[in-house]
Amino acid sequence: MKMFCFVILLLFLKDVTAQSTNDKLKEAKDYLTVNPAHSLTILQAIPNINALSVNQQIQWHIITMRASVPTDNPDMLIDSLEAIFYHYQHPYFIENITTITSALGIWLRKNNHLIEAQTSLECSYKHAKNDRQKLTLTNSLALVARHIGDLDTAKALYNEAKKIAKLTQRDNVLAIIENNQGMIALEEGNIALAEQHFRLALVGYQNLDKRSGQISAGLNLLFTFLIQQELVNFQRLYSPTKNLTNGFSSVAKQALLLWLHTRFLQLQGEPITAKEQRQLKIAYSHIKGPKLKMLINKYLAPALDFKHMEDPTTTQIMFNRPWFKHVKLCNWVDSL
Repeated sequence: MKMFCFVILLLFLKDVTAQSTNDKLKEAKDYLTVNPAHSLTILQAIPNINALSVNQQIQWHIITMRASVPTDNPDMLIDSLEAIFYHYQHPYFIENITTITSALGIWLRKNNHLIEAQTSLECSYKHAKNDRQKLTLTNSLALVARHIGDLDTAKALYNEAKKIAKLTQRDNVLAIIENNQGMIALEEGNIALAEQHFRLALVGYQNLDKRSGQISAGLNLLFTFLIQQELVNFQRLYSPTKNLTNGFSSVAKQALLLWLHTRFLQLQGEPITAKEQRQLKIAYSHIKGPKLKMLINKYLAPALDFKHMEDPTTTQIMFNRPWFKHVKLCNWVDSL
């Protein structure tokens, strides 16, 4: 009788623990939009991930991946991808294949595996369940095209995505598209057009209360103000953008903010000290992406007396993790 009661108690405790974990996973998922950094805090408080059910482990890694993108945690993203592909035949993995391969595509793009990023995103698009996912992925494919240097394809994809986003009132995707179109305009030297796009992106992100987006669009808009020497506009936007950026766990965004503010001070008549130049050089190493570094080299570095900056161009690297073969085949529907 005692043994029976003990077993019942163990089963009860197991159910309670499972429910507690499910509640924490749900809470972490709920915070993804408003505060993804807090999502990570909740997830990391769950003990012994390997002791969870396979469904819970996959869910834990999916939420981690989704939170790691806006919080700029690439190592966390690839670690979760590495772990989750161990379960590539599990029904819950297959059910979420679009989200998983989309996150993989983002990591691959950010790490200059552009061909593999395109492959992963095309696989994700193939298994997309609805127009909402297809719209997001069209935007992601446009971003890869931009990084490859195929701006005509990128523009066409963004225009297509924008039409769909407007028809379906997908304001979050519209803000992303405006921000990315602004980057293309900035790279092409059309600063006035870039400013227009970034203004629309910032308003969109503010309406959605999406902090990571507000930071990105705010920094980009500050960049255009500096290029055009619109110092009053810079001053107005700098403080709210600084507060958001400093409260966000992204060293790369804080590094860009330092470059922008230092150039602003110089335009205000303040000389740049040797100490500040050393700080800028360190910050430059933290800035992500060759495209952004090219813009810094073109518009900021010469004025700040940096004549020999690191060449931001990088050779595309092959991505050859063993499990990537499943992404290339992309036949998960046949596995169900």
